[in-house]
Amino acid sequence: MNITRTISEGAKSTEYRGAKSTGYRGAKSTGYRGADSAPRGTGIPYTVIGGPRWDRVRRYSFPLTILVLSRGDRLFRPELLKDLQSRGIGEILWVERPEPSADVDSLARDFPDVRFLLIKAPSTVGEMLNIGIAESRAPVVLSLWSDTRLSVFSPSLLLPMEKSGAVCTVPVSRNAKLEPIPSWQSPVLKRRRLSLSYRAPRREGERTLFPFDYCGIYNKEKFVQSGGFDARIANPYWQKLDFGFRCFLWGDSVRGTTGISLTYTGAPPEENTTPDRGYKLFWLKNMAVRFRREMGVLPARRMLEYIVHSDTGPLYAIQEFRSVRGWVHTHRFRFRRDSREVVERWEVL
Repeated sequence: MNITRTISEGAKSTEYRGAKSTGYRGAKSTGYRGADSAPRGTGIPYTVIGGPRWDRVRRYSFPLTILVLSRGDRLFRPELLKDLQSRGIGEILWVERPEPSADVDSLARDFPDVRFLLIKAPSTVGEMLNIGIAESRAPVVLSLWSDTRLSVFSPSLLLPMEKSGAVCTVPVSRNAKLEPIPSWQSPVLKRRRLSLSYRAPRREGERTLFPFDYCGIYNKEKFVQSGGFDARIANPYWQKLDFGFRCFLWGDSVRGTTGISLTYTGAPPEENTTPDRGYKLFWLKNMAVRFRREMGVLPARRMLEYIVHSDTGPLYAIQEFRSVRGWVHTHRFRFRRDSREVVERWEVL
């Protein structure tokens, strides 16, 4: 049975009930609430069409949600959906950007068991994932793009991943020639500056800093507890880095698996590592925090350093700093280590 449901600005779905904005001042929504920092829909309106009725008796209706993010050529979309449905491993939730392609209506007719989530306003990829994971009806969510293919997958891995304690498990990514992409990262400090070392996947369960291209198997409960992706960081690189670092700072982890593989039909997107406003938020929330007396602290002495390097002027820089410092204080007991310990003890975390 086809179901159409619209979530409008200011409306709350059952997943977001009781959420409060406790993050940076002046923001419409920060994606955090209370001590749990649960991801929210950030006030973005969206419509859900198609799919079966929700079995509200059970907490989860499916063992897995396959979350497909729309991108690129429309030609092979029916082929992808047929392949995913033939596996019979869970529900399929398709997420469309604010300018949905013309074939969504026909896809909804041809695939009545697939739910299509239509975003109605500009949003970051992280916000799309926050909404999609909140809408999922499974404890584990596999995120992939519509220009990728699920080339290797074993349903027997789902339960171990759910129980592993990792917020996200990152699969192997391959290019169109089936060559492994260096998609797992390790943090390195060089002259007090953070850099990343990329490598091709080697061993099951290796640590990696964040999900490459947002693709991964997310533990829904732990993702909610982690705060999800920060909606105010527009640059995907800094948004993913902020998410991954926060997981490790808060005592969680992101791991890799060689048992699941995604293959790109074209060239994967390149990272834009340009320092921008997203970098500033990442630095304040992660790199500048120190772990003292069993809690996270953003030292006041960091303010001068931030003002000197900020391009927004001293008054606005002070406002930014105080806002993030307040966020760190709110979540101070969630921290289990600081960024220096994450880098220095990377192999044993």
